[in-house]
Amino acid sequence: MRVASLVPSGTLLLRALGVEPVGVSHACPNPRGAVVLTESLIPKGLSQEEIDRRVREAYAQGASLYRVRGEALEALAPDLLVAQGVCEVCAATPQEVAGALRFLSQRPRVLELRGTRLGDLFADLQALGEATGREGEARALAQALRERLQALPLPSHRPSVAFLEWLDPPYLGGHWVAEVVEGAGGRYLGPGPGEPSRRVDPKGLPQAEVVLLAFCGYSLAEAQEAVARHLSRGGWLGEYLRGRRAYLLDAAPFQALTHLTVDGVELLSRLLRGEEGVEGLALPLA
Repeated sequence: MRVASLVPSGTLLLRALGVEPVGVSHACPNPRGAVVLTESLIPKGLSQEEIDRRVREAYAQGASLYRVRGEALEALAPDLLVAQGVCEVCAATPQEVAGALRFLSQRPRVLELRGTRLGDLFADLQALGEATGREGEARALAQALRERLQALPLPSHRPSVAFLEWLDPPYLGGHWVAEVVEGAGGRYLGPGPGEPSRRVDPKGLPQAEVVLLAFCGYSLAEAQEAVARHLSRGGWLGEYLRGRRAYLLDAAPFQALTHLTVDGVELLSRLLRGEEGVEGLALPLA
């Protein structure tokens, strides 16, 4: 079976099941040089403010943020195409995918990942396992992930937590973030389970004991640079963090619903319990 993926979460889950996609999106990890099937219409290197402005302008105009390379899809002729129907900012939307498939001589089966809650991870795994003939691998991985979540120790005190997935302007993380924080032993002061991320005025940010910052699409080093630029301009973050525990994180375990999300729950559990030895995974800010 020839499988292609237009979304990073699909690519990561496929590889966890032992399936290497023949084509991936521009945002997917691509160590083997698979054919790239999408491109972003937002240039690289923009500030967070400029990215946010361009995204909002595209929404207002009904414009797309991505282009699916139909000619590359035609040449690959995949049997199965993994896409998503959760976030218009993260990857090509179902409408964009449908537009590209309309011109193909041989249309693949499309499997959309639509998980917005932590438990949906297991449904996605099952669907991918069934679609690729890897049902056994999917069941084994799901069981291992459940056992890891059930084995997590909880802190004696459950601190209140704010989770920022964007800085300029600030957005409180949504969808599975609430359950990730709760599973790690915190009380989340943001959108409820399954609810989308929410833009917040800096003055209206929750008065949390612990602040977590994981900017969508940013590595830990990139997030550190963004915070440094923000603070050098006298941004609001410095005042907000005063007197609070705060950690800067790599966004990879949190921005997509995959097996890596369980790594994120485990990391947050360690942070909320005050464990040491998280160098390279979290950077204390306050």
